[in-house]
Amino acid sequence: MRYIIFDIDGTLTDTTEVDDHCFTKALEDTFNFRGFETDYGHYEDTTDSGIIHQLFMERDQRTYTEEEREHFIHNFCALLKEAYADRNDCMKEIPKAGKILNALCAKEGISVGLATGGWRESAMFKLSCAGITTAGCAAASFAQDARARRDIIRNTILQMNKLHQIDMPLSEIIYVGDGKWDYQATQQLGIQFIGIENKKLEHLADIVKIADYDELHLHLA
Repeated sequence: MRYIIFDIDGTLTDTTEVDDHCFTKALEDTFNFRGFETDYGHYEDTTDSGIIHQLFMERDQRTYTEEEREHFIHNFCALLKEAYADRNDCMKEIPKAGKILNALCAKEGISVGLATGGWRESAMFKLSCAGITTAGCAAASFAQDARARRDIIRNTILQMNKLHQIDMPLSEIIYVGDGKWDYQATQQLGIQFIGIENKKLEHLADIVKIADYDELHLHLA
């Protein structure tokens, strides 16, 4: 058996632009943050929970509370819903992502998981808007589960191991993502990485990248 774990924004869904816009507005509206870095790739942990934690630590010398987290998620999801109602093409699937996900979920010898730096509620909303079903996935982890992306991915791996009652060798685990932070997390964990070709990965010349999901099967032999 082999595990294939997918990121969501920029990997399964073409939602990075609307997500960043709504995330920034939710930070301003919910916590009154101003003048903060909005190139979220520059944060120590490029996850929703990691970014908010860092902003709270820098301003208030504390992390956020569970109540503050839930208030933020509510506001963030409301903004995403408004954006989708205004322009529903702002949340599309990456071409063929849903098809490949369904095919892999049905394939013998492969178990599929999700691991994203976004919140569960916002991630599932975007997947739904993009027409992608995840019912066949063995496990999923979100920003609620950890701040560091490597720990979010690790949480999915542990869930999958428990489900299948095995301890999957790291060499048999692949993470598919679109950001340098995704690649860095796989390096920290010692698992394989397949990148969705885009400008965020341009500087990484020696990694496996695919420009079309039809190419994925070439790297699963």
